Amino acid sequence: MFDNGVAVDRVVGFEELGGSDDFPTLTLTRRLIRGGVLEARTKKEKGQISINKAGRRKRDESDDEDY
Repeated sequence: MFDNGVAVDRVVGFEELGGSDDFPTLTLTRRLIRGGVLEARTKKEKGQISINKAGRRKRDESDDEDY
């Protein structure tokens, strides 16, 4: 990953993306956000944890939605 021509991070292979080449686009989006080359526009892209009324934590990582 490059920011203004300077290498800031890298992803080699598919290990960080689930171990195969059929990973959800959201997984790559979140990795690029963590690498600092994209900015998250939504809580979903950030992978934030939400609290429901029962007080149980839920992490939004299961979506296979493509952009």
